[in-house]
Amino acid sequence: MNLDLIARLQAAVGDAYQIEREFGAGGQSRLFLATDARLPRKVVIKLLPPEMAGAVEAERFRREIQVLGVLAHPHIVPLIATGRSADLLWYVMPYIRGESLVSRLTHGPLPLKDALRALYEVSDALAYAHAEGVVHRDLKPENVLFQSDHAMLADFGVAHARLEGLRRSSGVTMGEFRRSLALSHGRLTQHGFAVGTPAYMAPEQFIGDDPADTRADVYSLAMLGYEMLTGKAPFSEYKGARLMVAHFTETAPLASSVRDEVPVGVSQVIAKGMAKEPQDRFAHAGEFRDALGTRW
Repeated sequence: MNLDLIARLQAAVGDAYQIEREFGAGGQSRLFLATDARLPRKVVIKLLPPEMAGAVEAERFRREIQVLGVLAHPHIVPLIATGRSADLLWYVMPYIRGESLVSRLTHGPLPLKDALRALYEVSDALAYAHAEGVVHRDLKPENVLFQSDHAMLADFGVAHARLEGLRRSSGVTMGEFRRSLALSHGRLTQHGFAVGTPAYMAPEQFIGDDPADTRADVYSLAMLGYEMLTGKAPFSEYKGARLMVAHFTETAPLASSVRDEVPVGVSQVIAKGMAKEPQDRFAHAGEFRDALGTRW
């Protein structure tokens, strides 16, 4: 724990919040549990650390604040306040007391009814964001929290543009990148281009020729649904670059073939959401949500 950073943040927020402890890293940010002095509630302060406060990172963090400021949905963790002092930039959100999806998945797949409800709620939150022109780009179990057994979507993060910059700086074209994936079998490409391989990222996000759109979110949403229903994310047996290759080249079995009680119709919705080509998926989360429905 960086006590100096906590002391600096406490001095910056003054007596509005009493910082209790650090949670741990949240991507490129730091998360702190605090008590709101004005109301009897716990909050989370998300801080862009000073070492990450360069012009590009700070601008992304400010964009995240702006995005949260316009999103108001019962299944999106809201923004409470923002602040800046010297080289510290932060915002405040409610503390969600329930488990994260990560924690729930440690016990295996969710009960069918719980999984379908959570997937519908996250889909509805994402559909609202898409209708507002916002693409999340970082859907994963860590960003789904539960409050009173209802799913809450969090962290419209600041890291999504980094892969695009890495690929572009390498000078690799989309065609070259695809060919290198086919030839490398998960090793470094002939250009030496290698990136991290987030387990829920759509194939086009690894390439980064164009900004990922709502269909990339649909892919990640379907991946989340698959894991909630089956207990395992597609391609979870792979690590590193091999996992990235799988996103381009392998198709997961239907969720209903992995877990018999999953309705075939739900499996088909998820399979369409995980299509390799963006044009073969649902156009946005609203279409995914409506296809999923509540009849299950």
